[in-house]
Amino acid sequence: MRMVADRLSGDGPLVGRDDERERIAGALTAVPGSGVLLVGRPGVGKSRLAAAALDDHERAGVAVVRLAATPGWREVPFGAVVDLLPGAALGVTDVFREVERRLHTLAAGRPVVVGIDDLHFLDNASAALLERLMIGGAVHVLAGTLDSTIDAPPVALLRRAGALARVEVPPLAFADFRDLVSALLDGPADGLTLDALWRLTLGNPLFVREVLRAGFADATLRRENGMWHWRSEHLGTPGLPEVVGLTVGALTATESSALAYVAYGAPVPLSLLERLVPAEVTEQLEERGLIRLDQSGQRTVVRLGHPLYGEAARARTGALRTRRILRELADALEPETAGAEDRIQVVSWRVEAGLEVDEAELLATATEALRRGGAALALRLAERVPTAAGAWHAGRALVALGRHQEADERLRRGYAEMDVPGDRAQAAALRALNMFWGLRRPDDALRVLDDAGRTLPAGVCHELLSAQAGIAVFCGRGHEALATIATALEQPSQDPLLATAIAPLRPYVMVFAGAPAQVAASFAAGDPALPEVWPTMRAATQTCHVQALVMAGRITEATEAAERYYGDAVAHGSPDGVGLLAMARGICAGERGQVDAASRWIHEALAVTDSATLFPIRVKILAMQAWWAAHQRRFDEGWAAIEEVARLVPDGSDAGDYARLSKAWLLAMSGEPGRAVALLRELTDAFLAGGLMSVGMDALHLWSRLEPSTAVAREARRIADLCDTPLFEWYADYAEALAAPDPLRLEEISQRWEDQRYDLLALEAAVHAARCDPPDGRTASRLARRVERLRQECAGFWPAWLDEPDPAGPLTPREREVAALAAAGLGNPEIAERLVLSVRTVENHLQRAYGKLGIRDRRELAAAIGAPAAPAAGR
Repeated sequence: MRMVADRLSGDGPLVGRDDERERIAGALTAVPGSGVLLVGRPGVGKSRLAAAALDDHERAGVAVVRLAATPGWREVPFGAVVDLLPGAALGVTDVFREVERRLHTLAAGRPVVVGIDDLHFLDNASAALLERLMIGGAVHVLAGTLDSTIDAPPVALLRRAGALARVEVPPLAFADFRDLVSALLDGPADGLTLDALWRLTLGNPLFVREVLRAGFADATLRRENGMWHWRSEHLGTPGLPEVVGLTVGALTATESSALAYVAYGAPVPLSLLERLVPAEVTEQLEERGLIRLDQSGQRTVVRLGHPLYGEAARARTGALRTRRILRELADALEPETAGAEDRIQVVSWRVEAGLEVDEAELLATATEALRRGGAALALRLAERVPTAAGAWHAGRALVALGRHQEADERLRRGYAEMDVPGDRAQAAALRALNMFWGLRRPDDALRVLDDAGRTLPAGVCHELLSAQAGIAVFCGRGHEALATIATALEQPSQDPLLATAIAPLRPYVMVFAGAPAQVAASFAAGDPALPEVWPTMRAATQTCHVQALVMAGRITEATEAAERYYGDAVAHGSPDGVGLLAMARGICAGERGQVDAASRWIHEALAVTDSATLFPIRVKILAMQAWWAAHQRRFDEGWAAIEEVARLVPDGSDAGDYARLSKAWLLAMSGEPGRAVALLRELTDAFLAGGLMSVGMDALHLWSRLEPSTAVAREARRIADLCDTPLFEWYADYAEALAAPDPLRLEEISQRWEDQRYDLLALEAAVHAARCDPPDGRTASRLARRVERLRQECAGFWPAWLDEPDPAGPLTPREREVAALAAAGLGNPEIAERLVLSVRTVENHLQRAYGKLGIRDRRELAAAIGAPAAPAAGR
């Protein structure tokens, strides 16, 4: 942690500026008197880039002089170049000659580059001196300035003096921003954290560092399961708005008011803002980049030029003025409200301004906000209504936000005290679903549904179907669940959350009943539609699609879908949703042989979820943690995950099915294949008896690999014929080939697995092929090469129940170089920068080194290669 704090207090690494560095190198000393002007917004890293470029030239033998222009010295003649001046007082002409002489001596025949930051602050005398030196060809200049000061007198003077190439320095692209965050934190951040940081900073390196520093200082930025995550709606460090305020610069009172309107109301219709502030003020703010105009439908709206400008504006605004601003915004917008979105905004502003709003309007707006995915706003509005109906609306929002205990009390009150039977039925159903999924109280959930079914009119009891189906799916009643789901789809609930909850249930049941190809086809046809109201259910539906594609043997499509859906879950801001899709990405990566990537995705899923997550989601993530931990032989981690599953799964639920498969895999990988097979026999019978054909086939597949036999292969073929996916046919083919091993047949199967991108299975089949009696030496050699190649592609993975060969040869020089830097404590981005490699290439070199050395991670590198270990503080 000390190392992270040190990194955040400094400038940080330079990432994503290779193109700019090349342009500087090509233009800076191209001809006598040439130079480069770096132009960009405050905080984009002009100074850091200039320093690196000057270092590059210094290492290349160029004489470098570094100057600093500051506001305080702007009125001091020769203030910026005081270190170059002679001690005795001289006239201006003599000063020019003396400085030129000194630079000539310093150069000793080399080019001279003068680096100067904040060129717009340069005093007139220093600017004139540099102009003279450039015209005479004595120096080259590398300077930086703001895009808003490009016409300032010192800048204009030097641009006229020589061939000053303009190099724009934009904010970082997202990939470079991600590398910067990882380098500053010495580790990866989860997708939600990256998204939040990106939305706040838009790739501005100064703002990235300051936001991370703020989160680190108030402990809202934490590392768990090897992954950094930040959960905060507000910036906890007062210094951050001050830093942002310095980049905003001085504002007049009218400009400050205008920026505050945009900060509190963004996006604000341009027509509204023009009624509140003079048009010329809006124009000035736009020209300075503090606001920008966008088109939203038929209207032009005003947004902040940068999200953090709002922090600076709000920090300067007191509570009373804030209330006045919100009231004025609401009064100005209300006459021109064009639809539900405007109405939501007006009601929200009035509530935040402390004004009275009719209770019926509050609840109607809360419902509309919830339907549009605004659960947090729906909660704020509903909590203004003290009645039972207000409690019910608040309970719905709390369920969507994952605050299960608080939701239960609100929904209980709504069911007990409301008068409308349909509303009471919805409250009961949602409470039961929340009790089961969120609070793990199945018996209480069933009692709530039973009471509602007995006491409410039959005409509203269809509202209970979503909850009944949601419980049946995870209690081993698949056939009953499908029937209930079908009825619920014919009589949809009027509650937005209950209607959403049904979306993932049917594809989930069908995937595990042996029809993944049918489910994949239904998604391709647009059924089911992805819900908007409850982000967790949206992500659960998307995960069903990915799982269907994986089980249909379409791993490449599954990988693409998982990546797309993951981005969608991040955009919706749902931790549970991101956890589900991170898990799905891990499954896809692992099937393709990328075991370490699979583990990283699972650890992200763990980092963004916790014990408050809906239990079927958390249990599935933990099962996958155990699965990939077993692949990496991190057995303590795997068994801890299995133990947590046992604590989470309520009595009567079968949500831990995959955890039991993971337990069998842990046994197999930890040297107990006999116990694993015994468990798999038991699981196969239980899964198939319960109609879980896909899970049963997974159990048979693993059984056939640990203990090949004709009987197991025959059963695998029978189940494959009952299901609709080619993947299960391939499982059966593999089981038969293992039961009657033939090297050419196994080689053919290995090639098919590889063609379909199931690389772990391709490796395993190749190993079995190589261990059969080969028909000739050439075949044996070919199979051995195939095994080695696939093992390297799978980052050194080896099935524990097969004898492992010796490490695959010595490290290459590049692998040893990368390994030595990693052992010394450098992160992958730093190694990449030092060796001029991509981060991905560094990761590949490290994984191959791990496989050859027989180790798991960089903590074991120093001992393995005989290099000095990194200092303890850096580990």
